[in-house]
Amino acid sequence: MAELKAVLDESLSGHGQMAMVAGEPGIGKTRAASELANYAQALGAQVIWGWCYEGEGAPPYWPWIQSIRSYVRGAIAAQLASEMGAGAADIATLVPAVHEKLPDLIPSPQLEPEQARFRLFDSIATFFRNASTSSALVIILEDLHWADRSSLLLWEFMSKELSDARVMLLGTYRDVEVDRRHPLSRSIGTLIREPNFHRLLFGGLSLQDVGKFVELSAGVTLTGSNLELIYARTEGNPLFLNELVRLLADEREGAADSWTARLPEGIRDVIGRRVLRLPETCQEVLTVASVIGREFTLGQLAPLFANLTDEQLMDVLDDGLTARIIEETPNILARYRFTHALIQETMAGELSTNRRVRLHARIAEALEEFYGSEVESHAAELAHHFSEAQTVLGAEKLVRYCLLAGERGLASYAYEDALTHFERGMVARGIIPSGTEAAPDEESAALLFGLGRAQAATAQTHGFQEALNTLRRAFDYYAEAGLVAQAVAVAEQPMFVALGFTGVERLIAQALELVESDSIEAGRLMARHGYFLNRELGDYEAATKAFNGALAIARRERDAALEMEALAMSSMSEMWQSRWQSSVDMGLRAVELAPNVGNPRAEVIARIHGAASLVILGERERGREFIKPSLSLLDRVEHGLQAYALWLNEAPARLGGDWQVARDFNDRGLENGHFDTFILGTRVMLEYEVGEYSQGETFMQRLLEAMTGAPPGPSAEYAFSAQVIAKVARITGVTDRLEVAESAGMTVVSSPAAVPLAVSLARIGLSLVAVHRGDVGAAQENYAFFDSQRGIAYFDFSVDRLLGLLSQTMGNLDQAAAHFEEALAFCRKAGYRPELAWTYYDYADLLLARSEVDDLPNATEFLDQSLTIATELVMRPLMERTIARQQGISPTLKDAPAYPDGLTEREVGVMRLIASGRTNQEIGDELFISARTVANHVASIFNKTGAANRAEAATYASRNGLV
Repeated sequence: MAELKAVLDESLSGHGQMAMVAGEPGIGKTRAASELANYAQALGAQVIWGWCYEGEGAPPYWPWIQSIRSYVRGAIAAQLASEMGAGAADIATLVPAVHEKLPDLIPSPQLEPEQARFRLFDSIATFFRNASTSSALVIILEDLHWADRSSLLLWEFMSKELSDARVMLLGTYRDVEVDRRHPLSRSIGTLIREPNFHRLLFGGLSLQDVGKFVELSAGVTLTGSNLELIYARTEGNPLFLNELVRLLADEREGAADSWTARLPEGIRDVIGRRVLRLPETCQEVLTVASVIGREFTLGQLAPLFANLTDEQLMDVLDDGLTARIIEETPNILARYRFTHALIQETMAGELSTNRRVRLHARIAEALEEFYGSEVESHAAELAHHFSEAQTVLGAEKLVRYCLLAGERGLASYAYEDALTHFERGMVARGIIPSGTEAAPDEESAALLFGLGRAQAATAQTHGFQEALNTLRRAFDYYAEAGLVAQAVAVAEQPMFVALGFTGVERLIAQALELVESDSIEAGRLMARHGYFLNRELGDYEAATKAFNGALAIARRERDAALEMEALAMSSMSEMWQSRWQSSVDMGLRAVELAPNVGNPRAEVIARIHGAASLVILGERERGREFIKPSLSLLDRVEHGLQAYALWLNEAPARLGGDWQVARDFNDRGLENGHFDTFILGTRVMLEYEVGEYSQGETFMQRLLEAMTGAPPGPSAEYAFSAQVIAKVARITGVTDRLEVAESAGMTVVSSPAAVPLAVSLARIGLSLVAVHRGDVGAAQENYAFFDSQRGIAYFDFSVDRLLGLLSQTMGNLDQAAAHFEEALAFCRKAGYRPELAWTYYDYADLLLARSEVDDLPNATEFLDQSLTIATELVMRPLMERTIARQQGISPTLKDAPAYPDGLTEREVGVMRLIASGRTNQEIGDELFISARTVANHVASIFNKTGAANRAEAATYASRNGLV
């Protein structure tokens, strides 16, 4: 308890904490939680509880629903409205009691599945944070080993969001039921890295404590072998001991010897014997209640016992209350719960299969009648009972309630639960979830449509192609049956698919054939069609035609939302086609509409692709400013877009050599964990650039795993990996993965559906492989491809430098020099300092190989420039290579100019600019070095020449013929 109290005290001080108490059933987890609750209330905190239940009858988020509901019922409407704020409507989708308190809520706008779930989670976290400002809040969720996946995801979300609030989250679970494949195990693995997370493992009482417990609770003194036997049988389990004391007290066993003589084998035996002491009617009622679940109401039981009046039924339940088999639920009239989950499990578990099935059938039909018009709200519960009773009642109602429960799951963003319900309904309907045939009827189509949406929302786990195939089966039925609205709804289902997946374009094309060609529906479909024409087929002309059609309809109908959507998608399409300025223009126009439309997803898409195009064009600062507003929209878009937006916010910093800012954005992207190919690839480069080879290799392994885990094709996983692997080989000189880079690159360029951007990224890798191997033929092929793309950089590699390297490999050294000159000019203007440093190095290498007049001094100067930048940016691999190159050529520097007093070439250059009246900042801009580096050069000049100031340095330069 001391540790739990310390965690609570930390929470009360405004540093939100999360604790999980683990142990076997009956070990005292609930008792500890209750003691902490009493302690917290004594300190002025408010405590709310929620419980998870075994089985599938409870709706998703059930423990959270209970805890929020108890808070809502005790809150004043005005206070609740203030605490929930704009998130009240989202929370009300889970907790109808919110609607009862705040009836005038305006429904939230529809969002992408993942985006919608994030909004719900954020609304709940904001509510808890606001509620904790008036009094600290303790949220206790019991039996998390039975929690649904959605509840666990919300639990994980809270760990970070409430770290600065006066909130403590306490969960209990049975560790004996949680193996490494259990969903809770994955959650704990995520949470264990958080500094505000604590896990406590409860063990049984000691031998001495068992003796004290029995003596204090039963007045029986156990010693010697009697005590050891009790201890061995109970293993110090407090619940076992407590139930044992109650049983033997009921059976009037007072002597120590009689205790051990009648000692049950286990806790379930104890519970069973205690239940048998109840009146027969009470046993029957509680047995039925145990099949309903851990918690039940008088209203649920009444239809099942028509022979008993409500008054008589309450009298029967009073017997269970007196025996402490059940207890009343606080603050809720006529609701009961078993005092411990083991009691409910034991009673339900002792039923024969036949009787349990028939009880489920009775319960299913009685509850269906009892709920009446509100059956939809209890669909998951009814689906559970009809599922258990399928052999008796058949599949018709099971399918109905699975469909309703699945739709409820989607509506409440519990996608994993929805998936389970739809799959169960399909199996009951006799439909194979992984099949390919169209749905046979409308109900089956509805199940498939629901399943496809759930699969799409959980696509990291289930794969996009599977979701597409499922949606296609629903669409085919709707289209054939003439149900146009339903078919269009399937075609408009939002999916953030990765490059390389196919099938959506054809589905949308068929949907377009079902609607009027100039309708708003057609406009929405055209905007999506253009996106997938480009993404799947690489058909730019057809995509442009689709976008133009959508824009024409949008402008005719003055539909700004459709216009913004079409422009954002068009910006993306233009970037994939390497039409950089057009992508920027489309993105700018989309963003201009954003204030009047309120579509954060379209705005983020426009900003991502517009900014990427600006960065490629060398407009780093414009790109930084254009992507920056996306940071305020991240919590309103899905994880895939969040990752890309963070990557684009990282890019300007990384390209300028601001490694720390780049690393911070990259860390956030890695935490996001979705579509992380670009995030991983740039992290690989960042680590290798600064010489952190071990870290770089760790991220390289993850990148390779992402690539091999994706289907071979023109995807980002293959295109980006091809160039990253080859670039790393260029930095390190280690070429053992060049075949992997070559294979990945060829996978992309050989695909007829590859978009130009993917081909270019892949060909950077293939070009560097050719340079490494001295492959003239491959160099010529790639040179021809990139020759028309001068004056841009594919993020951290300028095309002009690449052309220079390819020309050098081809043996055309003068052409290579011209390309390196263009690369230097581009990098200076763009502010791409790491790339400038590498360009200086590669240019110097070329000049040393060419060995024409003035090549040696120029090479020396370029190496000096490269080393200056590399040193300032701590690019250790480049520093080492540059120094080694300098040392290798120093004996041949006979023709190099000898400057007085040991001045270097760089210092003479700085001195000339001093003499012309330039400031340190102006000199830095001219030489593309920082003002701090200029100051160091100036100090060295003063030291070597004896000059006391800039004027004397200028005089020295003039006197020695340096200007």
